[in-house]
Parts: sequence; C-alpha cells; structure tokens
Amino acid sequence: MARRETEPFQPFRPTAADLAAIAKDVAPVHDVQQELLEHHPGLHVPDRVAHQYQIAGSKVILRIAGELPAELSGIGLFEPGAEHIGIGRISTGQGGPHHEANPDFLGVMLAFQTPAGRRVDFIAINSPTSPTDDHHAFMEVLQATGESAGARNLVAQQAEFGKELVQNMGVIKGVKTLAHIGHQTSPTTFSSTAYQTYWTGIVEVGESVAKFALVPVRHENHHLSFSLGEHHFTEEWKRRQAAGDVELDLFYIPFSNERETSTQRLTDRWDEEPKEKVGRVTFPQADLASEEAMLWAALASEMGANPGNWVHNRDGSGAEPATQFGVARKIAYGISQAGRNALAPESYQAVFTTGRIDPELAQELRRRREEKERLGHVSWAPG
Repeated sequence: MARRETEPFQPFRPTAADLAAIAKDVAPVHDVQQELLEHHPGLHVPDRVAHQYQIAGSKVILRIAGELPAELSGIGLFEPGAEHIGIGRISTGQGGPHHEANPDFLGVMLAFQTPAGRRVDFIAINSPTSPTDDHHAFMEVLQATGESAGARNLVAQQAEFGKELVQNMGVIKGVKTLAHIGHQTSPTTFSSTAYQTYWTGIVEVGESVAKFALVPVRHENHHLSFSLGEHHFTEEWKRRQAAGDVELDLFYIPFSNERETSTQRLTDRWDEEPKEKVGRVTFPQADLASEEAMLWAALASEMGANPGNWVHNRDGSGAEPATQFGVARKIAYGISQAGRNALAPESYQAVFTTGRIDPELAQELRRRREEKERLGHVSWAPG
C-alpha cells in the first residue's frame, strides 16, 4: 500500500520559560497524589496518580524486525535483528485499586535500554486516542479522579467524578470529555483479557513523529457480556503466561499530516494505514507465583518510567518530547515518581544487560513489598 501524502512536522522546542510554565501547570500532580492517599481506603503510602494497580509485571524481550522503515532504522533500539531485555507492566488506569471489570483504561509499560545505555520506554493504553487534547484538561481529569477516589461504590464514584469534571471544565467541555472517556473506558468492563491492543502517545522519530501499537499475535479477547470476577484480568494473565509466551507485535505508525494523524487533536484517532511491523515483544512463559517472578513483578511496580525516556535520532542526542503534551507528561511523571519514592534508575540498570535481579536489588524489592503488605497497601491482586 502506498504511503499517504506527507507534510513536514514542526516539533515543539520549549524555552526555559515554556518549561517553567508547564511545570507550574502540572505541579498539582503532588496534590492529587495526596488526595488519593487521603480518600482511598486501599492506599496507605503515596503511589502513582494513574495506572496504580498492577495486573502483571515481568521480564520482557523485544526482538527487532530484520527490515525496518528507513527513517526508523538505526535509531535507539531499532537496529535490524537486535534483541533487548526489558521490564514490562500491565495495569488499570486509575490512581487506586478497584474491581478489575470497572470502566477504566488498561495500560502497558515496557522499559528497555540501548547498547549505549540510553533508556527507552514505551507507555501505552488500550485506546488509540488520549483522554484529552491538552495537558490542562488532563490535569483536570486527574484532579477529578483524586476527588472521587474511595467512593462507596462504582455509581457514587462515577457521579462524583462527573460532578468534579463539569465543575472544573464547565458544562459543555466537561460533558464532552465525560462522553469521550466513557467511550474509551467502557470496553474494559466486557473484556475477557488484558491481552489486547495498546497504543503509545506521540514520539519523535528523526525529523518527524510517530505512534506505536502493540497488537496481540492471537486475538483472544472474547468481550464477555456477563459479570466478571474482581481480579479476572490478573488471574487470566497468570494462566496465560504460565501456559506459554505472551507475544505482542510492535507496529510503527508514522505521522503523515495534521488531518489524518493530528498532533494537536489528541482525542482524534490516527489513520493507521499503512502501519509496519517493526518488532515483537514477549512476556516469557513463567509461573507468576514463583519467587523469581514475584521479584520481577515487584520491580515493575516499584520502578519508574517516563514517556521522556526516548531516543529520536541516530546520534543519540537528547531533546524534550516533540509536543507540548509530551513535555507536560514527562514533568508530571517525574513529580509522581519523586512523591512515591520510586526506585532510583541506577539501582536496576544492570537488569537490562544481565536479565537478572542481583541480591542487593532483590533485598530492597522484598523490603518494599513487605512494608506495603504490613500497612495493607493494595498495589496488585492478593496472591
């Protein structure tokens, strides 16, 4: 299939004043973190403001395709035929634990490291669009989530969230945002598995931008129409990974033009054709109840990730994310990770080259996990 007509992309290159203004905009992430802790009975220490509850976490392998699009080949992880060891995490989208069949996003985080030691993270949700078009509106969504956390039931939580969102945004914008988020999150209620398609945000590639999609090698989401168990995603994933490798193909979706692949209207779906397969991600077969698997799960839970962890050109030089929304996400993730005392990246950097958790890191992971269990903090389903 021929490529669409393309147009040049102009990246957002923030000044110091831009960065200061965006940092001020997203500074309330700290307050949301504290509101979640105060309001939600399952939280006893500060945690993520979004995607707090972990469905699965393990070692992952990324195998890059032997042939790549010319504009992607040689950038970061994308050396033809390369193989990378990483850490993967599947989660629900809210900032606190809840029944896994509640309306919500599902998310995936995949962290890797280039041979030169540069961190590269894929962060994606099971919707092809963003909940909002800009970071101002996204902060209002987070704040409404914090205010509605810990409601006595799903109906009360949804009502409180809607009330707060309309109050923060105004009636027209609030109702429109509620409808969009409702459309995005309702399929999770009827999904039989977290093994489904995930889309990243916009990342810079050479002189343009792109998205990536993670697509199941086998489509096995049955979209159940009856009531599902409280931990059905977790339990189904455990069975799936115990039975064999869990594989997702990595597809590259290049920017073409603002009409079909908008970088401003983030709630619009990109036209994904033609998209190109550029790799495969594997969650290797494992007994997730084993001690080794539990350590990998704890690492996925305790580490940080960031959409700003990215390499966009062949010389490996750094730059801020290419969109204002991306810059805001990068800063917000940093605030959240500082607030929850995420593991220092250097403490687990060796994992990306050895594929092993050393004794010192294992001891720290056990300590963190035992402390949270002692406090009754819920960050994943009980074993």
